[in-house]
Amino acid sequence: METQETNDLLSLIGTAIEQLRQSIELFEASSASEGVTCLSTVIGRIDAYMDHAHDDPLLHLARIDASSLAQNLGHIKSDLVAVIEQVDSQPSSS
Repeated sequence: METQETNDLLSLIGTAIEQLRQSIELFEASSASEGVTCLSTVIGRIDAYMDHAHDDPLLHLARIDASSLAQNLGHIKSDLVAVIEQVDSQPSSS
């Protein structure tokens, strides 16, 4: 899994949306392992962003509370992990 550092919230949102869209397409095409890879990439990018969120000027400009954002991103990560676990627990149809 490639984890690219995401320096700002807008970049994180943009890349996450693209990866989530791609994962849906892959799941619909019965490529579950590739879909899981996309979801894992989103999790990695969330982690990378949170490691440097305190440096994001957008949080200060928009008066976004970093701890609330971290909590919300944690919920998103939990949801993505639950999806990955569900996919991984399903018998392979290959």
